[in-house]
Amino acid sequence: MGLILTSEQGRVIRARTGFYDVQYGVLTLRCTLRGTLKRKRRSETGRRLYADPVAVGDWVIFTQLDEEEGVVEDILPRETKFSRQYAGKQGDIEQVIVANAHQIVAVASTLMPPLNFRTLDRFLILAEAGNMEAVICLNKMDLADTTQREEFADAFANYEQLGYKVLYTSINIPDSLETLQHALKDKFSVIVGASGVGKSSLLNALQPNLGLRVGEVGIKTQKGRHTTTLVELFPLDFGGEVADTPGIREVGLWGVDTENLEYYFPEMDPYLGNCKYNDCAHVAEPDCAVQDAVEVGEIHPERYRSYVVLRTGDTTEI
Repeated sequence: MGLILTSEQGRVIRARTGFYDVQYGVLTLRCTLRGTLKRKRRSETGRRLYADPVAVGDWVIFTQLDEEEGVVEDILPRETKFSRQYAGKQGDIEQVIVANAHQIVAVASTLMPPLNFRTLDRFLILAEAGNMEAVICLNKMDLADTTQREEFADAFANYEQLGYKVLYTSINIPDSLETLQHALKDKFSVIVGASGVGKSSLLNALQPNLGLRVGEVGIKTQKGRHTTTLVELFPLDFGGEVADTPGIREVGLWGVDTENLEYYFPEMDPYLGNCKYNDCAHVAEPDCAVQDAVEVGEIHPERYRSYVVLRTGDTTEI
């Protein structure tokens, strides 16, 4: 007796170009996209709208073809998404990396590779644009000396004042992992960060049976090597689940109106509307309340620099 083809609802737990592992109860099927669904995801002129229309975390309608394979018929509406502008050379294309997560955990490292506030601030903006909470995880604290730790604490006190949860971790300081475990517990989290910051090492320490590949940071380049090559969803024994993502070197903003970028910087709120010009960009205009606040230390200069880089499209600091 042949398999009766019926449509069911499942969840994408792993994605690689053109193929998606869809979980349905205890069953996991390797699925492709129905041709009609592919066409729906293009513009009227045939231009691609997405780097890939399906993302890990998506709930989909699928049809089972046999014991191992199926086909995705439709994608259900997303509650949240972590997406960026696709890093390819094909114009404005959205790359949805993870869908329906509760929060982003943005991992940065103290040293090797060195802390990059520009990248961190981009992740925080994308979290808000995708309707998710954001947690900051400063990793590799064991590499920092006492003076450096104090400097990091001072820098990140600003983020805590803005309402962000900041965690300080190292796989070589076991007690530090408890705060990360607590932040992940019973939530669907997407772990993001540049290559080499230690995302996979942290997850391996929290959930030893994962066996995720880890790499070293180049001494000369101070950049990590890609070891995670696809996005995959993992359940956590202590509750919750995480999506591990490849290291991201280009964090192009998507779904963010850069003409109104100041609304993604909550520290600017008290000063908006107090500038001399109603259309003030808060970059080089005279009598700007935001720039005045930076001058007197009411807005952190690193955060303001991130704003200027994004507002002006300066690509020298990524």
